[in-house]
Amino acid sequence: MKKIFTLMLMVVFMLGFAGLGFADMEKCDKCHKGEKSVDKMVAKAKIVTADDLAKALRQGPRAGMHKSMSDDDINAAATTLKLKRLQ
Repeated sequence: MKKIFTLMLMVVFMLGFAGLGFADMEKCDKCHKGEKSVDKMVAKAKIVTADDLAKALRQGPRAGMHKSMSDDDINAAATTLKLKRLQ
């Protein structure tokens, strides 16, 4: 019984990490690999805020490919990339 409880606790803990945004970059990582990884592209474009990231995705040259990204997805990516938030 104790092992089952421990296993369930571990599963809940791992799902909690996924819910906090640690797994949100998986959507980006499907296409953005190697030299085209998100963190390298953000550094190259000198994106420092979440608003800059949203603008680049919504109005950039590849905006059509990012239409399916919600504002929550962009905010989660900004959080994972540790970008500044303007308020």
